[in-house]
Amino acid sequence: MSEREHALKLLQATYYDGVDRSDMALATSALHEDIEWSHAQVWAHHGFQAGKPTQMRGRDTIRAFLEARRDQLVAAGIRHRVDDLVCSDGRGACLGHVLGPDGSRKPFMVWFELRDQLIGRYLLRPL
Repeated sequence: MSEREHALKLLQATYYDGVDRSDMALATSALHEDIEWSHAQVWAHHGFQAGKPTQMRGRDTIRAFLEARRDQLVAAGIRHRVDDLVCSDGRGACLGHVLGPDGSRKPFMVWFELRDQLIGRYLLRPL
């Protein structure tokens, strides 16, 4: 598997698909135990608005955060999709979108860095 394919698998099949299926253990299995994670809200819902990014460090911290939001994410009914991804020497970026239950799309981009074959740095911003 190429580095690009591996990164795509981590981001889409493990992290985003895990979040979208409410399987936070699967989602966070893509993350390095000491990940640097920064996420600015793409889809406003349940009082979470676009603005200042949420910044966290550590897989366990992020898992607890996602598990606490599980019901809100289910109710929002959104899905995450990677549209394009580049990766070289353990660093990369992707363009994607959040798909709403009404079919509307909101774009985002991510900068990521791999560490020990996992996502060690993840910075998401809406476009």
